[in-house]
Amino acid sequence: MKNLLKILFIGMAVLAFSACSTIKSSGAGNTAGGATANGLGQQAAFDANNPKLRAPYNQTYHFDFDSDVVQSDDLASIKAQSDYLTTHPNARVRLAGNTDERGSREYNVALGWRRAKAVASIMQQQGVAPKQIDLISFGEEKPVAFGHDEASWWQNRRDDLTYEEK
Repeated sequence: MKNLLKILFIGMAVLAFSACSTIKSSGAGNTAGGATANGLGQQAAFDANNPKLRAPYNQTYHFDFDSDVVQSDDLASIKAQSDYLTTHPNARVRLAGNTDERGSREYNVALGWRRAKAVASIMQQQGVAPKQIDLISFGEEKPVAFGHDEASWWQNRRDDLTYEEK
């Protein structure tokens, strides 16, 4: 039941976001409404003032403790990345789920996987082909902060979106 509620919440958030969105992707090299899309390795200027809304652009999405629910603040960034990927079918991303050090190794690998899968699900709802997304979970094995406090744990509770070069 809890998983069904999470899926329903994410689906409703995506639908609400996509209905209200003003971000438009016009195809490779064209501009419309301030949006441009270029080839892999070049950045598309979805919002010059906000690097989280540029694509292709490696991103990090953070999660609350013991949660795989995508933050509402990250939905615009995921949409920008999805727009790029749908207009560039040869582009690929890797979604790497990570956790903080708390919890067993097995639990953290599963939680990291669910975090990566949560972002992938939103991207697929936006039209990204599953073959463009690679999922991996590192659990607690690849921390970016080595402290044992809430600030460090927050930095480690993340999903890293990285564009892959061919």
